[in-house]
Amino acid sequence: MRLFFFLNLLFSYTTLGFTQTECQQFANDCEYYSCVEEIKHCGKHGYLIGFGYKYCRKFSNKEQNLSGEGQSWIVSVRACLIERLDNVEPDLSCKQYRQEAIEQHVPCYTKSGYCDLSKKDKKTIIKMIRGSLWKPSLFIAGVAVLKHCKDQRQ
Repeated sequence: MRLFFFLNLLFSYTTLGFTQTECQQFANDCEYYSCVEEIKHCGKHGYLIGFGYKYCRKFSNKEQNLSGEGQSWIVSVRACLIERLDNVEPDLSCKQYRQEAIEQHVPCYTKSGYCDLSKKDKKTIIKMIRGSLWKPSLFIAGVAVLKHCKDQRQ
């Protein structure tokens, strides 16, 4: 029984290490989300495909609608979110993974300079994400970003 446990643990660790390394090749690309989905199997409505990949592509496709600062912000947020996702505990359930991933949005948005963007860029960004703001966790994250900006101005 101990041997079975040890082999299972060893196999899980080596597989995990390989797949994390494999996805690192997409560290600056929306395909990172697809790569991790191949490992997690959370489905098309899970965070990785249903939110992360979807909005990463949406931001990439609409990037030209933003100023240079807005475009730099998109690159910075993408890098921050992917870096933080890469550090999320790999054994989490899909629901836990989604929660952990959503929690990373506020620090990534604010650290990347959302508060310093022009009103026009902010309006464009909100238009891009407004389809998901009805979800409580995302609405709360949005309010947290706005609160951070307000506190920063004071």
